[in-house]
Amino acid sequence: MKQIEVKILDHNLNGMATFLAMLTQRGHKITSMQDIINLYDKIKEKSPSKDLLTLPHTTIKRMNYITIAIVGLSTKAVSQIRTHATRLTFISTSTQYSSYEGRKDNYVIPNGLDDLKADYDKIQQMYNDLITKGVDKDKAGYILPQGLRKALIISGNLDAWQYVIQTRLCRRNTEETQHIMRLIYKAIYDINPVFVSGMMPTCINNKCREGKFSCGKKLTEQEVLDE
Repeated sequence: MKQIEVKILDHNLNGMATFLAMLTQRGHKITSMQDIINLYDKIKEKSPSKDLLTLPHTTIKRMNYITIAIVGLSTKAVSQIRTHATRLTFISTSTQYSSYEGRKDNYVIPNGLDDLKADYDKIQQMYNDLITKGVDKDKAGYILPQGLRKALIISGNLDAWQYVIQTRLCRRNTEETQHIMRLIYKAIYDINPVFVSGMMPTCINNKCREGKFSCGKKLTEQEVLDE
């Protein structure tokens, strides 16, 4: 999992939320487009408060977006993260259009399963043989395991990211998915710590929502930042 990389490709993590909140309170002062522009220019670089970003009125966070690239995660992790497709937008590398016989380090090996490499090598050789025989890479791809490394691009608004990161940082997720979310959390934190407000699992301040499935161990922000 050490080969998994995360980078924010694009974002507008600025004063948009503050601008929108102020806009709702200044209808009596707005009579022209120039009034809108003046307010936006005044506020756009002003960091929103933590209180503002954790309000239940999520609309003001939906005009802040983040687009993130992840490289080296497993097909299994892609499948887990893409269950949030109603909130985020995804594009990933494909076994239909890509041929993986020449790439090194093709597979994610979970902690404690180092012996899995020998099995991966056997599967890789079977895949290589199919490609050599002229089998279409789309059909040959059916033999590739869930550990196959992929690249994933995810885009969504700040409200959606808050929900997904909060949900997937929970210790009940697979180690790889937790690791990816910690890297994303850190990347957002490095832009401005205020924008990770509301992204930690609820156990950090309140009772765990998992009930009898709770791991019984609270996650701390320092653990996430130390990843």
